[in-house]
Amino acid sequence: MSIHPIIDAAKHLALEDPDLEKLKVAPNYEFFPFIDLVQKIVGGLWALGLYVAVGAWIVSALVWIASKAIHNSQMQQYSGIVFVWIALGTMVLGSSMAIVKYFAVQPLF
Repeated sequence: MSIHPIIDAAKHLALEDPDLEKLKVAPNYEFFPFIDLVQKIVGGLWALGLYVAVGAWIVSALVWIASKAIHNSQMQQYSGIVFVWIALGTMVLGSSMAIVKYFAVQPLF
């Protein structure tokens, strides 16, 4: 006999392994009526982010070339670092949908 009634009740309420196998949870994408609007906003922001990132990447490449032409080593260093970071950011931004889909299908338990 258990001294603690809370511990005794918790033993009866605990889920067993067969109970967990029956538990199926899936996302319901049609629950909210405004989900289509949210998807369009996120897709538009994603496209805008890609356009801005590619534009900044092109500008940093032009600045890097210009700094080499005028022999400014400090400007070459900074523009080269910016060029690499923007390239990495553009790659992550471009593959963000694949990253989200990968983590969305992972089983939690």
